[in-house]
Amino acid sequence: MRVAVIGAGSFAQSHLAAYAHLDRAEVAWICDPDRDAAHAAAKRWGVPRIAPDLDTILADDDVHLVDLVTPVALHAPQAIQVLDAGRFVLCEKPMALGLEEATEVADADRASTGNLMVKYHQRFDPVHERVRDGLAEQLWGAGLVAHIEILGDHLAALRSPHHWRGNPAMTGGGCLFESGSHLIDLAHFWFGPSRRVTATANQLAAGNPEKGEDTATMMVEFDSGTMMTLVGFWGAPGWDWRKEIFTSEQIRLSIETGSDNVLRRRDSRGGNQVVAVEENWFDRSVTRSIAHALDCAAGDARPLVTVEDSLQSMRTLDAAYRSIAEGRSIELA
Repeated sequence: MRVAVIGAGSFAQSHLAAYAHLDRAEVAWICDPDRDAAHAAAKRWGVPRIAPDLDTILADDDVHLVDLVTPVALHAPQAIQVLDAGRFVLCEKPMALGLEEATEVADADRASTGNLMVKYHQRFDPVHERVRDGLAEQLWGAGLVAHIEILGDHLAALRSPHHWRGNPAMTGGGCLFESGSHLIDLAHFWFGPSRRVTATANQLAAGNPEKGEDTATMMVEFDSGTMMTLVGFWGAPGWDWRKEIFTSEQIRLSIETGSDNVLRRRDSRGGNQVVAVEENWFDRSVTRSIAHALDCAAGDARPLVTVEDSLQSMRTLDAAYRSIAEGRSIELA
């Protein structure tokens, strides 16, 4: 399966590392307008050709999968261009700068002989899958309340006028849009569609009005009845992702995320049990998601992350930013 990777930055390296472990993949091109960056990545990963633009890639009829690892501002126009050419496109999250662009991408996907999959790789982690399956089977009772925290340190990037991170024109927003999009998709994976969103956001630590929020809180009510709070803060001393679910059986599920992902179950009788562990979860989930995309591009599978799944996450993000702007809860149809 011949692949072209679009982008040669830090995120592209994790994709290229995954392809190196997959026998089915042959990375034929790296594309980046920065020739030095493209050349360095090609040399590191043994890729034979580099290109300055997407037109060059699409002129090669033997490229089956185009992997977009570019700034968010480029996702929608590049995805549409690839879909119009009838190729399979794997796109880093989120799929667009906003809901209007995302809808245009979805329309292009419906009209194309190709397909789109957004790389929400956290769905491919076995611990997260175990939570989804256990909730669906009510193994621990119904999920009633969830709490997610995304605590990290991006202050240097937010304070820099030259860094892309947190620049709304490049990335769509700050901590809620960039970091929150993965966790919002994961919440939909666990709890289903959202119906009401209330959010607040501010820039409390960065001191750069040209950049987006470094602090955000969000409450989501799902059609399933689950209520979730999400807190994001980019001024923490280090990285800490916390995910907790409280169920109707008075069970507390905690997903402890570091280099490994650990699912822990606690109950009202003092029980404390490790249910599942996935070592090196990030790299492995990236590799699994890319392996699945290769299967889809070959026609052997349908995307497990559908375009509608990705639109659902964009609708929830859009509702959050509308709530922030209007100071009220937003109902989703």
